[in-house]
Amino acid sequence: MRLLLDEMISPAVARELRDTGHAVDAIKRDRPELESLPDAEIVRRMSVERRAVVTNDIADFAPIHDRIVAAGEEHYGMMFTHDSTLPRDRASIGVWVETLAGFLAAHRSDDALRNRVHHLA
Repeated sequence: MRLLLDEMISPAVARELRDTGHAVDAIKRDRPELESLPDAEIVRRMSVERRAVVTNDIADFAPIHDRIVAAGEEHYGMMFTHDSTLPRDRASIGVWVETLAGFLAAHRSDDALRNRVHHLA
């Protein structure tokens, strides 16, 4: 499975996951061309790349998922994070890496989350 970390997630998480062999990009450092795009366009582009989007922005991305599925279209997954379990601070980078690495190890297929959402706990 390939991932794109949304802007609010530290690029250090992506770097550490790549260092262990995972295909993970972060908008902030790896994909600056995505920074100013609307969320729906990011999802569309990641569908072409067969990447799931990891985001804390559930309020914006959940309706995008609903619209895509209702229209009979596809996306390659959305992973929703919560500040209560995955705080977005420097001290939590290791927890992010461990959580995402565990998920990626259990879900190796590119389409493991196709047209689905998953809440990371």
